[in-house]
Amino acid sequence: MKMIFLVDGDNNIGTGLKGVDMLAKEDTVLIFYQKGLPLNKIQNLCANSKANIQYIESVRGGKNSIDFQIITELGVLVGKREADYAYVISQDKGYAASIDALRARYGNAFQEVGLRPSIESCLALPFVLKAKDRQSLCNALVKEFGAAQGNVLYNHLKKIFRASDLVPPAPAVQPEKEKSVKVTRRKRH
Repeated sequence: MKMIFLVDGDNNIGTGLKGVDMLAKEDTVLIFYQKGLPLNKIQNLCANSKANIQYIESVRGGKNSIDFQIITELGVLVGKREADYAYVISQDKGYAASIDALRARYGNAFQEVGLRPSIESCLALPFVLKAKDRQSLCNALVKEFGAAQGNVLYNHLKKIFRASDLVPPAPAVQPEKEKSVKVTRRKRH
């Protein structure tokens, strides 16, 4: 699972980069900033991150130049299917229409594309999905919900899955919007 964060450097960069230190080495952060601005402050905010951090200077100055560059980059990433999860990190609501258009037309090219105020606000589901064993699942739930609630939730899930080993699971109900795919299996002889 690969996550890409496209960070609007013109819009509360300190808030937007909150959580960058929680990312894994397979994650990518693209930080878009205005031409000629010094990068020292931004680089210091990213110093403890394992993620692949890239700094992208705007091609030209002017109102909304970074916004258009971010949406163009997001469209290319979605088109190339380079990310399971892609997030525009900004408090600027102007991105919403473009992201909605990507979801409507190319919804099968990714797991999630969204507009979020910070990297940290994107991490609940991906952290849980990255869990490879019981301990990492428990750690992810504790990280997301705190020690008390995370452990209670983990123990509850453990009971459910232990009980489900005894009873075959019911078929999942698909949401109405999604198309069902018929799977045919060859019989063994």
